[in-house]
Amino acid sequence: MDIEKYIKDIKVKFPTINEVEVINEKRLMIYIHKELLLKIGDYLFNELGYRYIIVTAMDSKDGLEIIYHLSDDKSGWIVNLNVMLPVDNPEIESITPVIYGAEWIEREIYDLLGIKFLNHPKPERFLMAEDWPEGKYPLRREHIEETN
Repeated sequence: MDIEKYIKDIKVKFPTINEVEVINEKRLMIYIHKELLLKIGDYLFNELGYRYIIVTAMDSKDGLEIIYHLSDDKSGWIVNLNVMLPVDNPEIESITPVIYGAEWIEREIYDLLGIKFLNHPKPERFLMAEDWPEGKYPLRREHIEETN
């Protein structure tokens, strides 16, 4: 993959991309606004045939960060879509209409970090008990600080 051409092409196709960063020789991070997720996810997964790997999330110093990991198996490149959400209203469209394999991990992320995935096909708890207190998320900074 000619990475410079790829970056140029993806910026032309999706001009609202915030930034594209080459992390190392086989990993590309694309920073996007949440509104772009389904369009660029559909493009990478369905049009280019990238393989879905996983979704990760964390409570970072700048907000709640979600990273969608996809692989271009032909070239060996891993492409990450990075979305930052505010802690006070962490909502994003579910990617499951595009990549159904993300259904369980989105539910896990909701349980652990409180990120709400809008239009999720099965918006119910996955890891935490049904009687777990609403608004308490075990991987949020405030919860970790309270328990230490």
